[in-house]
Amino acid sequence: MPKQEADLPLAVPTHQRLLELSPSKDTEAVELRQNLSALVALDRVLWLGGDEGRSLYRLQRLGDHHYGDLSEVKLRDFGLAAGKDDGESDLEGLARDGDRLWLVGSHSLRRRRHDAKAGPLKLHDRQSRNAQVLGCLRLDGQGRPVAGQRLAFDAAEGRDALTDALATDRRIAPFLAIPSKDNGLDIEGIAARGERVLVGLRGPVLRGIALVVDLRLGGLDGDGPTLALEAHRCRYLSLSGLAVRDLAVVPGSDDVLVLAGPTMDLAGPCYLHRWRHALGPEDAPRKEGVTLECTEPLLWVRDGRPGRPGEGSDKPEGLDVQRHGGQLLAWVAYDDPRAARIEGQGARTRLDGFVLPD
Repeated sequence: MPKQEADLPLAVPTHQRLLELSPSKDTEAVELRQNLSALVALDRVLWLGGDEGRSLYRLQRLGDHHYGDLSEVKLRDFGLAAGKDDGESDLEGLARDGDRLWLVGSHSLRRRRHDAKAGPLKLHDRQSRNAQVLGCLRLDGQGRPVAGQRLAFDAAEGRDALTDALATDRRIAPFLAIPSKDNGLDIEGIAARGERVLVGLRGPVLRGIALVVDLRLGGLDGDGPTLALEAHRCRYLSLSGLAVRDLAVVPGSDDVLVLAGPTMDLAGPCYLHRWRHALGPEDAPRKEGVTLECTEPLLWVRDGRPGRPGEGSDKPEGLDVQRHGGQLLAWVAYDDPRAARIEGQGARTRLDGFVLPD
C-alpha cells in the first residue's frame, strides 16, 4: 500500500549547500537571499531566481555543495523583461532541459499587504507586466546565455499567451481577476522536456485539488524570439489539499518531483511528492471533466508552524533534483530564511539536501 502523508516522519536534511552571494552585506544580495524562489543546477553553475527585480543570478561551483562568485543576468537583455515601469518579474520557477534554462513568472494579480493605518485592503495600483513571462535562455558550452525566447506577449494588453489560454478554461478563468493571496491565479514551478512544459499553480486550489497546466510549445527550433502555445490542458493532482510550490524533473525518467505546500499566504506543512510518468506520452485522449492523478508522498520537509515575526520562517520555495554519489538528492531553497540558515560573513544562505528513495 502506498505511503500516506500521515505515515511520514519529519525528514532531517542529510546535506547542506552553502551559497555565498556576496562577501559583504550588499543590498541586492541580501534581497535575493530573503526572497529566493527558484533554483536549478547546470554542470558547475547554479542559477537562482527571486520574486523581486528583473534578473537571474548565476553562481559558480567552488567545491562540493559550495557555490559563490555571483553574477547577474538581466532578463531585459534577452527580451524576457521590459523596464522598471513594468514591475518585477516575480520569478517563481526555473528548469533545465539540455542547453535551455526555462523560467516562469507568477502571472498573478497582487494585493497590498494589510496595514491598519492605511485603511481597507487594496490592489496594487499597477500590476506587473513583467511577471507575465514564460520563456527560456539558450546557453552556450560554458553555461552562459546567448539568446532568449518567450511565449507570445501582447504588449498592448500586458499579458502573454498562457494567460489568454487560461482565460478560456471555465474552471480557472474566474480566478484570473482575484489576487494571488486570495486564491487567485499564482504560478509557482516549472518542469520542461523538449516542447512539453509543465507549470504548477499555487493558486487556485479547487476544493482541495492542485492544478498543473501541461503546455506544448512551438518555435523552439527556430531563431526567432517568440514561442507559440500550440496546445494546453489542465491536470489535477491529489496533494491532500496542498498546492504546487515547485516542480523538478527526476533525472533519467518521465517523473516529476512536486514540492507541495500551502496556498495563498498560509503557514502549513510541506511535502515532497513523486508524480510518476508526468511527462510520459498520453495513452488516449482525455475525457471532458476532471481526472484526478495521484502522486506518491516521499518526505515531510516542513512541520507547518508559522515562524516568529522578524525571526524568519524558512518557507520552502525552490526545488532542484540531481544524482550525486549514487544517490538521488532533492535540494530545497527557502524564502524568509531563519538566522541559523544565513549566519556567517556577508550575504549567504544554505540549502537543505534530502536523500530520496529511487
